[in-house]
Parts: sequence; C-alpha cells; structure tokens
Amino acid sequence: MFDADVTALSASEWSTDLTVSGTYDGPTDIVGVRDYEIDWTASGKTLLEKGRATLVTSSGRSIRSEWSSTITAKDGGLRGFPSAGEVVSVSISPFKVEGSKMSYTWQGTVSPKGK
Repeated sequence: MFDADVTALSASEWSTDLTVSGTYDGPTDIVGVRDYEIDWTASGKTLLEKGRATLVTSSGRSIRSEWSSTITAKDGGLRGFPSAGEVVSVSISPFKVEGSKMSYTWQGTVSPKGK
C-alpha cells in the first residue's frame, strides 16, 4: 500500500510525505537513483503520472523501475496546467535510512511537454 500527501509550499516548492506499508521482498541495498523522469498529463482534476528511474544498489548493479499513478488534486484542481502535459527531470540526493524510515531530497525541472 502506498499513500502520498503532497502540499504546495510555494509556486516552486512542494512538501511530500509518503507512507508505504505491506510486505516488501525487493532489494534492500538501494543507495541511489539516476535517470529519474516523470511525465504528467491532466485529465479534469486528475493528474496521470508515468515515471521511470534507474535504482542503484550498493554493489553498483542497476535496476530499471517504471510506474504509473493517478493523483487527484484538491482545492481548485489543476488551474493553469498545460493541456499537453509536463515533463519532470529530477536529481535525487543520497538516501538516508534510519530504521524503517528513508529520507532524501529531490530537485527537479518541470517543463511543458514538447519543449
């Protein structure tokens, strides 16, 4: 189970809290991420997300990850969102793992699709 709460702090900064629960049987030595990219397309008050990234293990092995998700906007919907959608290119800091919690920062560049 995956739940996210994203809050816009300003026009250029978001705060995100993710909660993941359930059984995980994948690799436990993920130390980094590269080639992280997201495509967002709006459909009414819903943002459709398709993402991909390469996870890097402590031994240097690469694991390609791809996902899709649906994001429902609160309070005013998706005003001003470009009809063609947006592409997000991201860089992620090294992961910090403490017990069952992982933290990292990510900085991204959001651009309209096709530009």
